[in-house]
Amino acid sequence: MNKTGKMMYGMLVAALCVLPLGSYAAGGASIEILSPKEGEIWTAGAHVVKYQVHPSPNGNHLHVYVDQQDEPIISHQMSHCPCSEQLPDLGPGKHRVTIKEATASHSLTGVESSVSFTVK
Repeated sequence: MNKTGKMMYGMLVAALCVLPLGSYAAGGASIEILSPKEGEIWTAGAHVVKYQVHPSPNGNHLHVYVDQQDEPIISHQMSHCPCSEQLPDLGPGKHRVTIKEATASHSLTGVESSVSFTVK
């Protein structure tokens, strides 16, 4: 790698180090999960994930995944945020919510965020 390549790599690493934990940004686009917080403990009952979105130019909607579910919850709430989405009933134990931005054809853009939390 030449000097310019090393410098660009160093700048990329430095930029990635300042992103908020749990979010990924591409070209200014980002998803930040506001609630639950990483490692938070929730009591049993209805659960809602709250998030902030700065969509990419190709972003059309969001796919919300709970744990290892195959079919995501589809959310079109991407403006006038903070936004929220009702989660399915969650039993006791550790859970993970992942929100991924998708295009109109459901292709993922690479903009995503995840948090893990526990239900008691």
